[in-house]
Amino acid sequence: MNNFIERLFADQYRTLLFSKGFSEGAIFGFECNDGWANLIEATLRLTQQHAEPKALNVKVTQAKEKFGQLRIYHSESDKVIDSVFEIAQLASSSICELCGKPGEVVSHEGWLVARCGNHSGKGHLDRIEAHIVDQKYITSYTQAVDAILSFFGEGAVVWVQQERTAFAGRRPCELLATEEGCQAIYLMLKRLEYGVGV
Repeated sequence: MNNFIERLFADQYRTLLFSKGFSEGAIFGFECNDGWANLIEATLRLTQQHAEPKALNVKVTQAKEKFGQLRIYHSESDKVIDSVFEIAQLASSSICELCGKPGEVVSHEGWLVARCGNHSGKGHLDRIEAHIVDQKYITSYTQAVDAILSFFGEGAVVWVQQERTAFAGRRPCELLATEEGCQAIYLMLKRLEYGVGV
């Protein structure tokens, strides 16, 4: 991940990424490409929102790509925050690690990677544009995952992995790759919460 994005994360989420004795200007060192930056920011924001009221001292110890998914290793969390990170891992497999567009895990030169159609073919790589922060996606993702956690509790991770009739047989973790998908999940859960038929 480029240093500019890492510095932004270090400024915004320093309590999650560093111990108290860290030096100014320190960089955490995310071991993945920029396409997952919005997903990472949404996950860190959600983690901070859940950790602060409970005075949890959550620390992210490592964040990297492994088998085509984002893996965020952490300590001193609770079950809710564990679920936040697990849901991000599942969602990452539907987001291109290079550009952030919807994608899937494919085999590329013997490695499992998350790629969109433009970045999955051998020798067929579109130019990767500079990362743009998508606040609408970040907000929609945090709302959707927060609603999932509130509605399903400890069953949230299982729920996002299973195909759902309400989403034309798609899995919610796939929908979490886009702002529109996040909004669809949020609206459906809010309707269920208020007893409105889906």
